[in-house]
Amino acid sequence: MRGKDPRQGAKPISVGASYFGNRILKHVTTDMEDLAERGFTGVLHTFSENDLSYYRDQMRRIVEVSHEAGLEVQMNPWGVGYTFGGEAESLFTASRPEIGQVLDNGKLVGAACPNRPEFRAFVRSWADAAIDTGADRIFWDEPHWVNPASFGLSSERWGCRCERCQEVFFGFYGEPMANELSPEVAEFREASLVGFVRELVGYVAGQGARSTVCLLPLTEGPLGLSDWSVVAGMPGLDTLATDPYWKAFGQPAGDFVSRFARLVSDLGEEHGVNGQIWIQGFGLGPEDADDIRAAVEVARGAGVGDLWTWGYEACGHMSYLGTREPEKVWAVLTEALTGYTAAGR
Repeated sequence: MRGKDPRQGAKPISVGASYFGNRILKHVTTDMEDLAERGFTGVLHTFSENDLSYYRDQMRRIVEVSHEAGLEVQMNPWGVGYTFGGEAESLFTASRPEIGQVLDNGKLVGAACPNRPEFRAFVRSWADAAIDTGADRIFWDEPHWVNPASFGLSSERWGCRCERCQEVFFGFYGEPMANELSPEVAEFREASLVGFVRELVGYVAGQGARSTVCLLPLTEGPLGLSDWSVVAGMPGLDTLATDPYWKAFGQPAGDFVSRFARLVSDLGEEHGVNGQIWIQGFGLGPEDADDIRAAVEVARGAGVGDLWTWGYEACGHMSYLGTREPEKVWAVLTEALTGYTAAGR
């Protein structure tokens, strides 16, 4: 269904879905053909540390069959270092615990520090492998500082105060790093994360590839980024995305999606980059149909023509994501996004 949406003037329509949990090529091929038949134009394949170690060549084949089905491919570092989003395990800091993030209370956790040169080198090596698959865009998924809740800790905790962060902070401010989340520490954390992402976007662009950066739908708090324009204006950025999953954040669908769709659309126009919005497709049930339709409508109404959903078949295969009656939810998602209905096949 790539084409023109009359509500959006000349903006092209692109519709994608994430896909994960299967590496058997004949089944992937069938599913990619199913996506294309339903009117999807793209697919995001997760590329975890496990995939990097054990499925690297297979990921290339998966990209090939996706292209053969006529789909654009995004590839994301799913759960890599526990610094990117995703329900995947990370071995990076398990094998290198000394470079994990240090919380404000001194506790070392198994999430890699974005200021560590070793981790940056590892992520660049991941990017090399992702580009080698032939993917069309590298999708930097929710880069963030450690979420203490992921380690069963209080949300009041924050990181990082490792030796490297304290060294960089002192070099920037000329004074020791505070134990509390002072304005200077908050500024430093944002600048460090932006610098990490800028390096990756530049690295990918230097190889002639394209990057999507998907920010968490937060502009405040320890996990939020207050100024998205610094990301939108990064040299080499192709697409600015966010994933306002209303139910996951306990927000009303229309208002929450509209707010971030307009932010992405406005920044895209200002900086000459594509805007992309992700529609929640997990943790829902048939009773959420109106919210799904409203989310799609307000995103397109804000001028975003590149809409994706997490994920294929409403993530019904992953128990943790909690989708109820996924077949019905998937039917609503596909109809809202592409106009596809089983009766219209």
